[in-house]
Amino acid sequence: MSEIKGPIIVLDDNTEASKNLMVAFQSLGWDSLCAQNIQSVKQLCSDPLNQPVIVSSQQFPCTDPQDADFLNQFCSRYLTVIAIAAQHKGQEANYFRLGVADILESDPVCRDSTKMLDRLGKLADTRRRQQQYSDQLEEANEQLQQSIQLLEQDQKAGLEIQKNLMPESPLSCGDFEISHSIAPSLYLSGDCVGYHFALDRYLLFYFVDVSGHGASSAFVTVLLNFLAGRIIRRHIREKDYRALAQAPEGLVESVNQQLLNSGLDKHLTIVAGSLDTETRQLRYVVGAQQPSPVLIVDGAARYLPGKGKPVGIFKDAKWAVEEIRLPEKFALVLLSDGVFELLPGEQIVDKEARLLRYLSNRSVSIKSLKKGLFIGDIKDLQDDISVLLLTGGC
Repeated sequence: MSEIKGPIIVLDDNTEASKNLMVAFQSLGWDSLCAQNIQSVKQLCSDPLNQPVIVSSQQFPCTDPQDADFLNQFCSRYLTVIAIAAQHKGQEANYFRLGVADILESDPVCRDSTKMLDRLGKLADTRRRQQQYSDQLEEANEQLQQSIQLLEQDQKAGLEIQKNLMPESPLSCGDFEISHSIAPSLYLSGDCVGYHFALDRYLLFYFVDVSGHGASSAFVTVLLNFLAGRIIRRHIREKDYRALAQAPEGLVESVNQQLLNSGLDKHLTIVAGSLDTETRQLRYVVGAQQPSPVLIVDGAARYLPGKGKPVGIFKDAKWAVEEIRLPEKFALVLLSDGVFELLPGEQIVDKEARLLRYLSNRSVSIKSLKKGLFIGDIKDLQDDISVLLLTGGC
């Protein structure tokens, strides 16, 4: 049987009923204490979840809104029993709505006290379990908030790392200029760009969209930046013009193998390219990137040919290198698939056609692209949106 703990506290209202309550509980073998006022209740009640506090309905009438509010707050702190006076009978439901644990008849005093105490014991058990659950929930919530705070710190640190790994924008060499913009949907981005002018002749670049979001996708961008940077630095250090002239041959295959070996269960889409600034010959590889690279010449935009598998899924996959000679004046635009979220239309082909119409006959710059596609105006992006722009003769 559930039992209440500690002596019963009776709030004395200087009436015969209060004295009779004390006598009645003592006759049942229950210890009882007399509290002269509310402050005394606080001092005497060592276990508010288990110690019943008996108060008279004359002390706590429920008809006055101010008194009712006070009683409601009192009941939230203590296991409160109302000894209801004759003139307040019929208001029992109101008292229960205010949080009273039980109702005790004042006259005759404590006729059903034993049953009431048993009910209070069960209620005290319930309140204890609720309090334990509340304490556990509060502790779990505190731990969760600490974890969230730590995660935010980690995310902010990761964001700074990603920012520092990004190339200078814009970067120029002769009449060529390359620039980029990344708008992440979260702190960290799964989109990644990189570009370098090597040996004052070759512009090497890559544009990557890693599957998923968050830290694991961002880690892949760091891995890719390290891998590509190591290869490029080696070619520059060794002044390997032959390898640079053949770039990006073999790069995507190398990234594919590294990604499979990492065991991160991530894949990515990619456009990697090399531009010979002397001959204006562009060599590039497309690995499942959507939308395809867009070339704009004389106000007309078109998608460049090229396709290939996503990177990080197929072990023995190969990617074909495409070649094109760029005109004196051009703009090459690379966009991540997050841009499709901003374009009207239900089918991808409709969005691709609309994108070409937008890019045709417009002045092309990173600023105008972001403004025209509303990239900077949307607060909660559904996906990362990245732009890479290469221009010549502009």
